[in-house]
Amino acid sequence: MDHTYYGNGEFEFIKYDFERNCLKSAHNAISTCELWEWLRLYMPSDNTGFMWSTTPELEKLNEELQKDPINGCHSGSSYGTMMRIMEYIAKNGYSQYKQNYITR
Repeated sequence: MDHTYYGNGEFEFIKYDFERNCLKSAHNAISTCELWEWLRLYMPSDNTGFMWSTTPELEKLNEELQKDPINGCHSGSSYGTMMRIMEYIAKNGYSQYKQNYITR
């Protein structure tokens, strides 16, 4: 994995603890499962998004996410948002996400 491209996963620029911790957990789970390249190429269906997609990779990722108690707090919306952020990082890089986050 290219740590420079996908970043350190600390999200130190995010002010709110819950948001930062959810993103850190997702980043860590994707790294642990070695799914950054898969996520970079994956395009969920418009009908299912990430919430309702069922792929072996997402099942593996969701299993890893469940190991961190913070992920038990997700609604379908917050899970989908978190996964879209991870998808953005996979496709555009951590530094681009950070730049967009800070300037929004």
